[in-house]
Amino acid sequence: MTSLPLPGALRRTLHYAITGIVLSTMCSGTVTAQSINSGDIAPFEAVYEVGNNLISAGDARLRLSNEGDLWEYSLNIKPKGVFKLAGKGRIKEISTFTLVESDGEVFLQPQSYQYRQDDERRREVDARFDWENSTVTYEYRGETVTESFTDPILDRLTATLLIMNSLRHDFQKAELPVFDNARIKQVNFVNEGHESLRTRQGRIDTIRVTNRNATGGSRETITWFAPSLDYLPVKIEHKKRGNLVVRLSLMSLENRVTSLELGEALPVDEVNGELPDATDEEAGITLEPVKSE
Repeated sequence: MTSLPLPGALRRTLHYAITGIVLSTMCSGTVTAQSINSGDIAPFEAVYEVGNNLISAGDARLRLSNEGDLWEYSLNIKPKGVFKLAGKGRIKEISTFTLVESDGEVFLQPQSYQYRQDDERRREVDARFDWENSTVTYEYRGETVTESFTDPILDRLTATLLIMNSLRHDFQKAELPVFDNARIKQVNFVNEGHESLRTRQGRIDTIRVTNRNATGGSRETITWFAPSLDYLPVKIEHKKRGNLVVRLSLMSLENRVTSLELGEALPVDEVNGELPDATDEEAGITLEPVKSE
C-alpha cells in the first residue's frame, strides 16, 4: 500500500508531481520540437488534486493566458490540511513565451522562466532566453550563469504546451532538451497508446504517455491526456522504482471545449471501490477528439 510522505517531504513530493505535468509532452519524427500548428494552443485553466490512494495533500492550478503576442503559462501549488500547517509545499512557476512564424510554421519560443518554492531563496530560479544568440541566462543560488544551446530548447512549463501539437499528430517517441532546475536535461517521452479511464463522470478515452530522464534513473511520470478535453491531462502519476509517490487528478477545467466543476477529482481508480457506471451521455463528456484547425 502506498502512503504520502510526511509534511517535511511534501516539497520534494510536489516537485516530482509538477514535473509530471510540465514535462509530459513529446513530438513526432516529422514535427520539430517547437513547431505548433495554427489553432493548437488556446487559453485554459485547470485545477488538480494532489495526493494518492489515502490522502489529499493540496491543489495544483495550471493557467494559460495571453496579452497580445506574449503568452504566460503559470502553475501554482497550495498545500492544505496538515501539510498547510507545516508551512511547506507552496510552489509557483511562471513561463512567458511567444509564437514565431518561419517558413510556414509556427514555433514556440520561451522568453522567461521563474520558479519559487516557499520562501527559500536557495531554490529560486530566474531565467531569460536569448534566441538571437542561442543562450539561456539564469540566476540560481546567488550565481548568474549563461549556457548556449544548439537544438531549440523548452523550459519545464512550455514543454507541456507541445501536447497541443504533438498529440494531434502522428508520433511514437522523442527526446527533448528541457531547462529544468537550473539545468538543461534530455528527457525521453513515449506514447504508450490509448487507455479508457473510469471516472465519476463515466469512462473517458485518454492517451497514456510516460517520460523519463534520458540518462536513466529510478523515477518516471505517467500522464493520461484526454482528446475530448482538448488534450489536457486528467491524471498524472509519479513513481519511484515502480511505486506510487504522488498522483494529480483533475478537479475542474475551463477551456474552449468545456467547463467542468467537480466536487472531487475526476479520475477514480478501482482501488477506491465500486462506482455506478454512467453512460457517456449522462457524464456529459464527448469522447470524440478535438481536431486541429
